[in-house]
Amino acid sequence: AKHQKMKLALVIGIVFLIIYCDSKGLNEEFTWSRISYAPNNGVDLSEPSYIYENNIPMGVNRWNNKLFITLARRRVGIPSTLNYIWANSSQRHNVPLIPYPNFEINQLPSAGGMLVSVYRTAVDSCNRLWMVDTGLLEYPGNNTRVQQSAIIVIDLLTDQIIRRYELKASDMAAGTNLASIVIDVTPTTCHQAFAYMPDLGGYGMVVYSFEENNSWRVSHNYFFVEALAGEFNIGGIRFQWNDGVFSVALSELRSDGYRNAYFHSMAGHNLYSVSTKVLRNQTLATRSYHESDFMVELNRGHESQASSSDLHKTSGLLFFGLVNQNALGCWNTFTPAKPENFDVVYKNPHKFIYPCDVKVSGEDIIVLTNTMPVFLYRNLDYDQINFRIWVKNVYQAVKDTKCMEIPYRNSPPRPRQHY
Repeated sequence: AKHQKMKLALVIGIVFLIIYCDSKGLNEEFTWSRISYAPNNGVDLSEPSYIYENNIPMGVNRWNNKLFITLARRRVGIPSTLNYIWANSSQRHNVPLIPYPNFEINQLPSAGGMLVSVYRTAVDSCNRLWMVDTGLLEYPGNNTRVQQSAIIVIDLLTDQIIRRYELKASDMAAGTNLASIVIDVTPTTCHQAFAYMPDLGGYGMVVYSFEENNSWRVSHNYFFVEALAGEFNIGGIRFQWNDGVFSVALSELRSDGYRNAYFHSMAGHNLYSVSTKVLRNQTLATRSYHESDFMVELNRGHESQASSSDLHKTSGLLFFGLVNQNALGCWNTFTPAKPENFDVVYKNPHKFIYPCDVKVSGEDIIVLTNTMPVFLYRNLDYDQINFRIWVKNVYQAVKDTKCMEIPYRNSPPRPRQHY
């Protein structure tokens, strides 16, 4: 009987350990050695229309059962820039991409299409998919502007493009690269949406009002590269990048009806914020001197350079793709902005190379890792897994991290530091 009890305790312990370990970190949901496309959607899979070595996913997002995957046209042979797969697909490895909303729209304008190059997308609470089409073919040594950069909005209930807004010359700067977009809206104010687009190469931010169908550019020193944070070591490759403001994440609505917009540079260690009250007002946003509108929130510490970020609004959990650490980081925005409150959710030097996109969808955190520095500076091995999509419930993901400490939201506001 004693041995039976010991065996039972051991089994229970092992089961508990499995459940406990499974509840931590992130889960690999989809993997690819190479990107392919579903052949029954009109996609030409012959060269030079499709060259698998040149296809690298840059963005991920989810709406209902669709998992959107974008590929910027940085090389020749990319047949479709905006695509999806089914999130409940039984196939989990090398799932072929399906052009969205169809292949025809994803062809270049010279072939009768509309979309040139999309990096990342945003899904809003009004069932709309937003993106910036850069209009650029970024082929090495031969950047070609095919058409003006434009905001595209698609109604996900009908798969129809409902808005195409060409950005103005005054929105752009030398080196402009609008690689991500975030939407400020509520389900009851769909027509009053605002889009915020960080310009990582032009060191600014572009704001778009859906209601006014107008855009303006915001300038501030916090949008620039941080000079001491341009060194990267990813996938065994050392290099320098000078990417400025890379990502914007929005808090829940505050008592004044606006949100905190948290942002950071890729080549940077600091997290900054500004109220959307400033960004949404063209007069306030375009002032030459912003006084104390912009805040320094947090220095994440050494080698904390981050790519994309997103915020789970109800919990205040802010997630970062820590590219130099092959990791996903977190900070609970309801806790004091101190380095000791910043933590790592998941880290893997072999599987988690270059977290390129980070999205909060419902109660889940979704991350795309794409090994991009190896793609850029060496060669990917297309017989091994290169691209991964990770998914986890946000609360399970931060289990046993400092980000789990969720104080009462009605506690006194934390002090803000002005620089």
